[in-house]
Amino acid sequence: MFFSKTLLAALAVVGLASAAPTHLAKRLPGRVVKAADPVVIDANSEYVRVSFMNDGSLIGGYVARDGTQNVLRVVKSTNGGSSWEHLGEVFRGEIATHDINNAMPLQLPNGRILYAYRNHDRTGADWHYTYFRISVSYSDDGGKTFKYLSTVEEHVPSGVNGVWEPFLRIARDGSLQCYYSAENSAGDQDNFMKYSKDGGSTWSHWIAVSGGDRNSRDGMVGVAPIDNNGKLIAVFENTENGPFSVDYVISHDDGLSWGERKRLYTARNGKLAGAPQVYNVWGTLVASFMTNEDVDGTSGYDGAQMKVITSVDGGATWSGSVVTGEAASHWPGIFNRDATHFLALYSKDGLGA
Repeated sequence: MFFSKTLLAALAVVGLASAAPTHLAKRLPGRVVKAADPVVIDANSEYVRVSFMNDGSLIGGYVARDGTQNVLRVVKSTNGGSSWEHLGEVFRGEIATHDINNAMPLQLPNGRILYAYRNHDRTGADWHYTYFRISVSYSDDGGKTFKYLSTVEEHVPSGVNGVWEPFLRIARDGSLQCYYSAENSAGDQDNFMKYSKDGGSTWSHWIAVSGGDRNSRDGMVGVAPIDNNGKLIAVFENTENGPFSVDYVISHDDGLSWGERKRLYTARNGKLAGAPQVYNVWGTLVASFMTNEDVDGTSGYDGAQMKVITSVDGGATWSGSVVTGEAASHWPGIFNRDATHFLALYSKDGLGA
């Protein structure tokens, strides 16, 4: 694994852009424009995710390399992402024996900070996996120190059956939801959700989100509300037609059941699009993804461009794509900053995250 810098750009709706704030213009609803230059969060990191803290500040999580170890770090911003301060770290492990990544921080209403992540064991010269798990740690001191809380899902390796990319959200009833992807084979993967009614200490049986009705690598799921009445959209990459593309499903009961699967984005020129996320920026849905449709020389979508599309009618129609992270970008995410701006989150070769 190699690391680059983790970036945050603000974009505005009217326009969406890169790892800096963006804003939305009333006369041009859903149009994305760059609102600020990218900000480097960490020069040796990747896969950054951000959420609000109870005081309105932002908390971020990502994985960074420290010598022979990977470390899950925590940062905070009190100015909408213009600058970041280091809070602490969640977990670290030797790269040769621990595959830790896919950070997802979230503060509960009671003030406790949760941090979900993939937490796999591996061994040997080929780094073969010996255990798969999605773990959750917690902090009661504002993110300075963390302790293990629970395991959302775990598998003993049997063929290809890893678990990946947790996504946390708080449901309307106050329960905690964790979405994740689980492999069935090298060519088949499904998305699931489990919920917790005790702050992440214990977890329900899984609820199917997508993939159970077809052979496809559904993965990297992200979820956002469409309205205030429990209607949600979940976006994810898939291979149902061969090359990676982006699909979505809809829930009308705040994530307890899913359906109405449709295509969100297909890359041009037979290229790939994947690694999506989605956020509701005060009524405008913003979906991000990686694609190599305009970039040559990449082995896939990773390392190509981050793009976003928008919808101002609840996902019924979507805009054309806008580049928010130039070529050599990796594993993007997005987050709402205010009523007209969102943050594009990604890592980029030579800069970081």
